Amino acid sequence: MTRPTGVLLRLHAVAPGLGTADLARAVSRTLTGEDSPPGGWSAGRRGRVLRHEGTSAEVTGAWDGPELWLRHRGEPAAAAWATGLLDAIATVAAGADRAAASTAVPAALPADPADPASTPSAVPDTDAPAYLAWRALMARWQVADRDLAEITAPGLLTAPLPAAPSATSHPPYPYRPEEPVFVFDHIGPPKPPPGWLLREWFAPDAGVYHCSVASGSRLSVRTPNPAAGDRSAELLAAWQTLTARYDAAA
Repeated sequence: MTRPTGVLLRLHAVAPGLGTADLARAVSRTLTGEDSPPGGWSAGRRGRVLRHEGTSAEVTGAWDGPELWLRHRGEPAAAAWATGLLDAIATVAAGADRAAASTAVPAALPADPADPASTPSAVPDTDAPAYLAWRALMARWQVADRDLAEITAPGLLTAPLPAAPSATSHPPYPYRPEEPVFVFDHIGPPKPPPGWLLREWFAPDAGVYHCSVASGSRLSVRTPNPAAGDRSAELLAAWQTLTARYDAAA
């Protein structure tokens, strides 16, 4: 059985062109179905906070547009879920009716995070410089197979492809009992609505080092463990060096 990834998702987005009250109203309507959450908003570290069914949303004003911080616990903590949620909030904020917005989030959710057949998958680009660099670095550091995993479907871990895929290679097989240390995410961050800015995104909670391509050729290594920061910097520096070599050879 494929193993689900962790259950924590965090993101920070900016919505230029919206008012703070408009964004707060859209967040509440999308999450609770009401313009104001039952019990009202609570005070947070940055602004107003709404907590509903495992999701915490904080809204505050800023010079370049209202800001939204989201934290979600529950399944699936995945880019597809976050994309659907942001789209639903943007739809409500733009003045669309509630029914249209209410369908956006469920449509983005996999029917069963544990069932690969019900979950949209990404086709790994095994020739991409970032992926080649990650595989080369794992081989150079002699990382054992049991410590490696990849994310090719939202909320799911698979074992990595062989280092040198061939015509007889099979697709990534389900990840088994061990907890991976190094994870390569082929899906990456959610897509923000048009005009919005995605400032921060973190949703691995699978593995100590979560590697992905943030945008274009920009690389990202993140970790839920603050003590692993130095190793993350070392991994990122080595990864960038290898990626540059693969880019030059392409």
